[in-house]
Amino acid sequence: MLLNNRYRIIQTLGSGGFGETFLAEDTQIPSTRRCVIKQLRIIQDNPQTYEIVQQRFAREAAILEELGDGSSQIPRLYAYFSEGQRFYLAQEYIQGQTLSEIIANRGRLNESRVREILIGLLNVLEYVHSKGIVHRDIKPENIIVRSSDNQPVLIDFGAVRETMAAQVNASGNVTSSIVIGTPGFMAVEQAAGRAVFASDLYSLGLVAIYLLTAKMPQELETDSYSGEIIWQTNGISNNFALVLDKAIRSHIRERFSSAREMIEALQSQLIQPTVPIVPSPPAKMAKSSTSGNWFKSALIGGLMGGCALLAFAYFREQPRRQPEKTTETQQPTVTPSKTATIPPVKQVDSFYFLADSAFRQINNANNQIRELKNAGYNQTGKFWLPDYPNLSNNPYHQVYVAKFNSRANCIDSLKDYVRRNQNAYCALASENANASPNYFYGSQVKIPKTDSQPSPSQAVRDYYQTINNRNYTASWNQLTPKFKREKSNNRYSEYTNWWNKVQRVEVEQAKNLSTTSNTATVETQMKYYLKSGRVITDAQRFKLVWNSTQQNWNFDDSSKLN
Repeated sequence: MLLNNRYRIIQTLGSGGFGETFLAEDTQIPSTRRCVIKQLRIIQDNPQTYEIVQQRFAREAAILEELGDGSSQIPRLYAYFSEGQRFYLAQEYIQGQTLSEIIANRGRLNESRVREILIGLLNVLEYVHSKGIVHRDIKPENIIVRSSDNQPVLIDFGAVRETMAAQVNASGNVTSSIVIGTPGFMAVEQAAGRAVFASDLYSLGLVAIYLLTAKMPQELETDSYSGEIIWQTNGISNNFALVLDKAIRSHIRERFSSAREMIEALQSQLIQPTVPIVPSPPAKMAKSSTSGNWFKSALIGGLMGGCALLAFAYFREQPRRQPEKTTETQQPTVTPSKTATIPPVKQVDSFYFLADSAFRQINNANNQIRELKNAGYNQTGKFWLPDYPNLSNNPYHQVYVAKFNSRANCIDSLKDYVRRNQNAYCALASENANASPNYFYGSQVKIPKTDSQPSPSQAVRDYYQTINNRNYTASWNQLTPKFKREKSNNRYSEYTNWWNKVQRVEVEQAKNLSTTSNTATVETQMKYYLKSGRVITDAQRFKLVWNSTQQNWNFDDSSKLN
């Protein structure tokens, strides 16, 4: 069966009241690219409603196209069409797992990973809201963590379903009595049909809590006095808990007004190399009005913030000391006077680093370090990831290009380095497990367009570096349909099966033989280090073609030498 004489259905991905979702392949392009087809049904079936829905559907499709083109974390729209009183969207297929699937398979996530996901989604929402659009159905099932780069992707905007729910009343006016959203993740105003930007932030806050607790909103307790959700669990830093509490307040005026404000709240209290000084808790008081509780909370928060600022100002001027062993039960004390003496505290070893790659085997990490130093990156080194629990407990040797004392300096270096390795990123490594890594990925760097094309020989080196980083989706996308067809039978699985046998590729030489504005020929000598222990020497002559859309060289053909 072909939809629109073009899309062959492979399988059904899901179904609901508004229609069904299919995985399909596009038969009219050489790669038979896979895509997601959303089949949408109108609620009221009559000619007048159909005409109105058709107009609105075209408008919403144009918005989806703009959103997908403007953000790599929103699926791109390939096409829209109608058949047999039904409407269809053909969208980019995102390989990965939804947040619901991740929690079902692994259980709850740690704060570091949830922070990373949350900031990634807030950046998407900042862009979406800048277009005047409210998503209206943010929930774990509508967020996919993409396999290729671990980035969260936001899917299934509610506006299209609202269009399908449009009806025409007896007076000829367009109405819709259906509220778009998911119970539990909807704020009060959204349930009443008045969704605003803060409604999306409310839903996102509950998604973050779901990731931390593995509990749906309906499973959480509600304070019988204030009506606010009670969710906090052990191991969550105070700052992160306060941010989420504010995001899910029942009253709009008490929440964040924008995604940017929420991002700044998350990033405003980066873990400093000090232990915050916490004042003694106030004596218990009888419950008063909600506004009274708010005033007390604000007063206590102000005192805590003032003490933390004093501590930071003091220790910023002190010489750096080696970490001391302390116990979790040790607490700093505060002398009850205006000139309180701040006691010494444990320094947390932390630094920003520009990450290149990570390896299980130390020999492979050392080989990569040698290669980078030969390329002129003299500060290259490595560290053992489990030594910095805010990053990961996975047994990898992290290869870094350089270390920095500030995030801004790291990002400045990343802007240049991303031309060599698009998978590079900046992060904070800390011994404090609750410190946010504050990731900044190469994909977030906006590379200014230049009139000159990158070197074809460097493009070949970068391609194999992408292979070594196990970013197979990115490397697959650098191949033309012809190359995919001739070398891998147009099968991504066949392509990855081969590379999964290879530990790493070492490019010994890449020489430009000829270059025009659209084509290039590069002679390459390399070695394949297989996981079986074998080493294969190979020499290839690659024909490259310039992809003006992607602004990079694609592999179009190759032939063996010797």
